[in-house]
Amino acid sequence: MRGIWKWAAVAATSLAVLAVVAVAYVYLTSQQIIGRHYPLPPSHIHASTEPKVIALGQHLVRPYGCSDCHRPNLQGTYIADFGMSSRNLTRLATTFSDADFDRAIRRGLRPDGTSAAETMPSDAFQYMPDSDATAIVSYIRSLKPAGVDIPEPSYSLKDRWGFLRGMKKTTQGWFPLQKPALDLGPRYARARVMAMTACGECHGTSLEGQGGAPHTPPNLTIVASYDRSDFRKFMRTGKAAGNRELPMMSAVARVRISRLTDAELNALYDYLSARGKKLTGSGS
Repeated sequence: MRGIWKWAAVAATSLAVLAVVAVAYVYLTSQQIIGRHYPLPPSHIHASTEPKVIALGQHLVRPYGCSDCHRPNLQGTYIADFGMSSRNLTRLATTFSDADFDRAIRRGLRPDGTSAAETMPSDAFQYMPDSDATAIVSYIRSLKPAGVDIPEPSYSLKDRWGFLRGMKKTTQGWFPLQKPALDLGPRYARARVMAMTACGECHGTSLEGQGGAPHTPPNLTIVASYDRSDFRKFMRTGKAAGNRELPMMSAVARVRISRLTDAELNALYDYLSARGKKLTGSGS
């Protein structure tokens, strides 16, 4: 009997050692991915104190999704769907330079050159023009620091295992997968940029969607099948053609896209409709 207990103890100890070794391997190997340093690109963004610029930034944080994760007051919060917290941007403004904010927003890079968390959709913001980035940084700087400081997100063992299996990526891992949307010339330039930035997180910056699986974001050529009034209703109320409620998009429309002005919505429709007709050959 003593022999059996002895071997059981040896087996249990061996399993415990193997578990520790496995956890250490996952942590150390995933850390090589998470902790990789990238060159910091130059930035020419300088925050402005002009009311018009600040007002534009305040306007854009809604349709671009900043206030979804960082909250309307930009003080950050715990996001259960992601299992991590977003940063308090009003507190971050006391230590981040304008260039630091710019690189975080459009390049997905922290000041030390490591990648931002996967949940920061910088890859979708990479085509955001300097003017929009300047406006957003200017708005952040216009806010007084408030709320608690929130540290950089940490990764669970499950997250780290996901990095090793290729199921998760740092923000940098998504950049090569994003392509620019079809350029239809100066007439549609502003709407094209807004579409890539506001819609790119889900539909991709190419606006081509994520394939044909049920309930995945479609190619936005679909907008060509909408008339203007139905499109505007969808973007304002979340109700698609036929008064349908769609998974995710209905909520996104109400919370984000509905914040666009009438002129911006009309311009967005003009671009997406023209793009759809061009790509499907349905235009005159």
